[in-house]
Formats: sequence, C-alpha cells, structure tokens
Amino acid sequence: MDPTPGMVRRQRREEQRRREILQAAMYVFAAKGYHAATTREIAEAADVAEGTVFNYFPSKRDLLLAVFEAGARRMLAMVGRLDAAVPLQEELTARLEEVLAFYVENRLFAQFVIAEVWTDAGLLRSRSRPVLLRIVAHLESFLNAHVKAGRLQPSDMRFSAQMLIGMVAALVLPIVRGV
Repeated sequence: MDPTPGMVRRQRREEQRRREILQAAMYVFAAKGYHAATTREIAEAADVAEGTVFNYFPSKRDLLLAVFEAGARRMLAMVGRLDAAVPLQEELTARLEEVLAFYVENRLFAQFVIAEVWTDAGLLRSRSRPVLLRIVAHLESFLNAHVKAGRLQPSDMRFSAQMLIGMVAALVLPIVRGV
C-alpha cells in the first residue's frame, strides 16, 4: 500500500525535526562538551520542548551516538567516492581537500568527538574503530586497483592505507586544535 500524501508529509517533518535536534546537539556538545551539555539546552537550541528530544532520542547517549554516526557517514561517503579510474595523485588530492574542508567547517564538532572517543573506551571500540577499519578497507581497495592497473608497485596496501590515514590525522589535528 502506498503511503498517503499526509503520511509522506509527516515523515518529512519528522525527519526534518530529527535533523534539527541532531544539529542542535552537535552545536551544544561542541560548545559545552558532552558531559556538561544538557538535553534541556539541546531542546532550547533546537527550539523544541525537552520531551520532543526524547521522542526522537531515548537518551543523551543516543544523541551522542547519532551525532557520531552522522559524522562517520560523511567520512565514509568521502572515502567511498574514491575513483580508481582517476589518476592516483589527482584523486587522493581531491579527497584530502574534501576531508580537510570538512574538518575546517566542523572544527568544534571534531573537537568534541575526538574528546569523547579519547575518554570513552566503549565509543572507541563500538563506533570509532569499525569506522576506521571501513575507511582502511576502502583505501586498501582503491590502492589495490591502482596496483592491478600497473600504476603502483605491489606492497602491503593495508599498511599503506593505514599510513595515509595517519598522515591525514597529522594534518587534521592542528585544524581541530584551531592552530
């Protein structure tokens, strides 16, 4: 059965409200830190009642995880756009510029996420590590495609992918620190 136009409108409004609450949570978490932020402040920033926040996210922790997942999806999308048909240097430069622009535009968000991952071993294990492993896998596959095409010499491409991530982290950290 096809949804009625009213149901579709309602779903769009609910999704928009969810995005607004997530955006407000990112702002409040970035400004105050996760532990100091309150759901009341998030609700005020989203211009909704505090109960509305809980209609969409059962707990402040669920908000944190949703914020983290939104950032992770963006990072994975960037890496997922790696195109082995494009010359290696050109493609890596384009993705690096995209990643750096993301961190410049979302510096406060990155600060609070890094702080939480640094202090919350559960978040590191359950969320951050799997995302990093997926990014490594994308990079490894991309590099292997260049090896197969004869544009790179064979080597340990998993290690090469990990090294690329380390180099990007070295470029990102000063941005996140505001230096």
